[in-house]
Amino acid sequence: MNRRLLYALIVVALALVLGAAAALRLFDAPPALRNRVPVDGLAGWPGSNRRFHITVPAGASQLEFALYGRGSAAAINVYAKYGAPPTLTDFDAKSTGDAAVKTLAIAAPRAGTYYLLLHGAHGFYARVALVGSFAPRDAVFKMGMHAHRLYNGGGSGDGPPDAEPQFDYGVVRDWDIDHLHDAEVWKLDGSIDFARIDRVYAGHARHGARVIKTFGMVPTWAALRPQEPNPQYPAWPGGKSGPRDLNQYEDYVYRFVAHEKDRLWAVEGWNEPYACPGAPPEFTTMTPTRLADVQKRIYLAAKRADPKILVFSPAQAFLCGIPTILNARTSQNEPISRYFDALAWHAYNRSARGNAGPSFAMEVAQVRHYLADAGLPDMPIIDTEHGWLEAPKEGGREFHAMSDAAKGEVLYQTAQLAKSLGVLGVVWYGYDDDLVGKPMTSKAISARLQQAYRELDTH
Repeated sequence: MNRRLLYALIVVALALVLGAAAALRLFDAPPALRNRVPVDGLAGWPGSNRRFHITVPAGASQLEFALYGRGSAAAINVYAKYGAPPTLTDFDAKSTGDAAVKTLAIAAPRAGTYYLLLHGAHGFYARVALVGSFAPRDAVFKMGMHAHRLYNGGGSGDGPPDAEPQFDYGVVRDWDIDHLHDAEVWKLDGSIDFARIDRVYAGHARHGARVIKTFGMVPTWAALRPQEPNPQYPAWPGGKSGPRDLNQYEDYVYRFVAHEKDRLWAVEGWNEPYACPGAPPEFTTMTPTRLADVQKRIYLAAKRADPKILVFSPAQAFLCGIPTILNARTSQNEPISRYFDALAWHAYNRSARGNAGPSFAMEVAQVRHYLADAGLPDMPIIDTEHGWLEAPKEGGREFHAMSDAAKGEVLYQTAQLAKSLGVLGVVWYGYDDDLVGKPMTSKAISARLQQAYRELDTH
């Protein structure tokens, strides 16, 4: 072998060795998690290890890791350690339980790097997702509720006024408050019945609450199709068809917001417009284009009245309907997302922990997946209606079988997890509807809600 060929072989061998070493270092380096951004498609064999890390800034709170999948996350144990990779015997925190959703929480994280170890302890796993999250120092989080017969003189045939709440809350959502629907307060002469609205809003303000005003269900005289049946609200035919005159509707929204702006935190587009693709619509018969036009008018009117007021999207109850919202465009071909500050949705029977239903963390991650697919990965999200439907619907039996103390604990943990996952707020449904127990009569639930408000709400 001549000397030149020998030198060439040595160079090639060195390059291969150095390249292999670099590849090993790259392979061994644990990938970084971005705050609140899920990592999908994780899989592993029994005994396998996967490593990750996340950097936590100063002042952050409630570091939480959630691991979820379609049944196989139970095969994994999760370990976390500050400043160095954990092992099976050297760690700061470890996940507990065998649920299909694993969580690991560190209530008061230090600034710096936390390392994570996913160990395949109980068999093969696949199609698992991981999300690491923390609440930044200045993160906004609001605790709220729905209440239908408070401060308004009682319900529409549903009974007398409710008792005064024994706890404070950050927001109240104005949807289905008796006597306060747009269809009732927007009068035929164009005036707005502010007397009752002011009284209701002022009552909630005594508990520290500002209002999320949800626009929707126009009066028959203002409807696009005034003869159209309205199964949910038979007294207001055509209410689901939306406004006939968009300029008139924008003027109504502007006058409402301008009058109430000191009591408002946010306004929200149409309530629960669509179900899953192919199913009948829910609370509107508007096309997505018409709904986008209405959302645009709500946004423009609200920002003209007060630029500081947040504007939320039409709030979806069915996750599968969220892409219908995100794909909607105005009649000028503008994306509807241009006209809201945060995506709103409604989560029912999704607890943070325990056996009260599928994981809330999984639902939050699915909402963020839809946003990422729409090119909106950083869009804020808010859960403006949360509860557990009465048995036997959607697993409500499990929640309603709990004691009031246990229900209060689930409410607290759900709110705590929502804050750590970066949700802007959780609004319980409702104070007087037994979907989260009955805070109006339960001292145990009221006390836990009061604790959650004091510890979690950024009031």
